[in-house]
Amino acid sequence: MSRLEKRYRLLLRLLPAAYRQEWEDDMVTAFLDSMETGDPDTTEYVAEHGRPGLSEIASILSLAVRLRLGGPDAPPRSFAWGQAVRLSVLMAMLTHAVTVTVSIAVPLWLSGKMAWLPAPTAEWVLAPPRNTWHTVWGLAGYAWLPAYLALVLGHRRVAQAVALLAVVPPAVTTVVQQFAGDVPPSVTPWAMRLVDVLLLLAMSAFHHGAPPVPRRPWLLALPVGILLAVPLFTLQATTPALSVLDWPGLSCATVTAAMLVHLAVRGRGHPARTLPWSLALLLLAVTAFVVRTATLPDHLGQVHRSTLTAIASVEVLVVLAVGVPLAVLALRALRRLPTVPR
Repeated sequence: MSRLEKRYRLLLRLLPAAYRQEWEDDMVTAFLDSMETGDPDTTEYVAEHGRPGLSEIASILSLAVRLRLGGPDAPPRSFAWGQAVRLSVLMAMLTHAVTVTVSIAVPLWLSGKMAWLPAPTAEWVLAPPRNTWHTVWGLAGYAWLPAYLALVLGHRRVAQAVALLAVVPPAVTTVVQQFAGDVPPSVTPWAMRLVDVLLLLAMSAFHHGAPPVPRRPWLLALPVGILLAVPLFTLQATTPALSVLDWPGLSCATVTAAMLVHLAVRGRGHPARTLPWSLALLLLAVTAFVVRTATLPDHLGQVHRSTLTAIASVEVLVVLAVGVPLAVLALRALRRLPTVPR
């Protein structure tokens, strides 16, 4: 076996075992035939030193996503994981869309033009933009709203392209600020950017074989989320005790509340319908847990580091306390599913 074949077979391990057992040899034969040059010396050199090209790698990755995160015709376990990833992406995108929509009214609130809302605490100040470029750069985050709408309406590639506009500017800003020393070194901005990149990649689960997104409930979820987010945001901004909840802390609190509600209503629904939601909430809980744990060092350089570290540790424990029982129930239900299509 040549080195090229070994490398290609190693790449094929991204595919499910059952699929490899049936198609691996045919795929390897077709790939090696495509690498034939007609010159024995060149072919021998390619066999020892060649590697699968980027297009071949992208093709295998795309196939692996379609098989492991399959649609209704996929094995039940693959379909359950596929639905879980799609639901978690939709929930994360919904959170982004609600957040940027609510943030539109923040400057009006801070400038006193929304007198019917309580006044914010002293920490909240309205900072004018430095220049026009800074204003345009800051508006990039609002791309999450049209990206969410495009994803719900079934335009996955458009959603990815628009979401890329929301991911790149904050990433560039984080790199420039951190390396230029404009802000103190911290883990939180990097964690936020990494989560956004993973979210962008996870949109690939909405492939052609995936079931369409139910438009009506997810479109209605946007105004409902805004109506719920406005009082919660106002409460946090006007209550000094809640100001210690940073972005990772809010993520832990939101995911924990969602898991508690899901556990309360889980027994009333059909297992085939509730399992993807259980797995989706677990994916979000793992993300919140990892981000909260990774950002704990950010509290060490602050004045109230002991209090903030204690609160962050409680947030981690709460996510574990609710997430572990849900994980046990979800994995038990997942094992009951057959591994092959019915």
